[in-house]
Amino acid sequence: MTKRALLALAFLGPLSAMATAQESWSLSKGAGEVAFVARRFGVQTATGLFDRVDGAIALDFDRPERSRIRMTIQTASLHTGTDLVDGFIKGQSMLDVARYPVASFVSQEVVRTGERGLSIRGQLTIRGTSQPVTVNAVADRDPAAARGSGNLPFRATATFSRAAFEIGRDVNIIDDQVEIDIKGVISR
Repeated sequence: MTKRALLALAFLGPLSAMATAQESWSLSKGAGEVAFVARRFGVQTATGLFDRVDGAIALDFDRPERSRIRMTIQTASLHTGTDLVDGFIKGQSMLDVARYPVASFVSQEVVRTGERGLSIRGQLTIRGTSQPVTVNAVADRDPAAARGSGNLPFRATATFSRAAFEIGRDVNIIDDQVEIDIKGVISR
């Protein structure tokens, strides 16, 4: 074997091992929810669910730092249970779904936080503005067991500042911090 071939093998070997360790997953349709909770002085004042969420996940259970996560949310799919509140939140001063139909999250760093937990730092984009956000995710069961079944239920949480995304600058009936709660199932 030539010296060049040995160098190529030495370089490509770890890459091929990385490709096999990293598995492609997707967010199972209809198997979860993305919700928000807004509070005023600590008291819950508004909640809602987004019906149309999509995600692509390249997950390496053994080396989470190699993982990549991308989620998109169709902002017009928001439902609070009250048409008046839906219209207000979807309106120009809040999410402005007519101009910004999609919100997204793209991971930049994934770190293990326990046997089943991950801390996912990335960019959240709402209303065309991107800001750093950390999502804390926990698998509902052992991720190693999911390799065989192909399904892994999880929960995740994050918070963001409305002001950072210019959401409802003139709205003072809710606090600046908004909580995001995600429950879902990823599958291969």
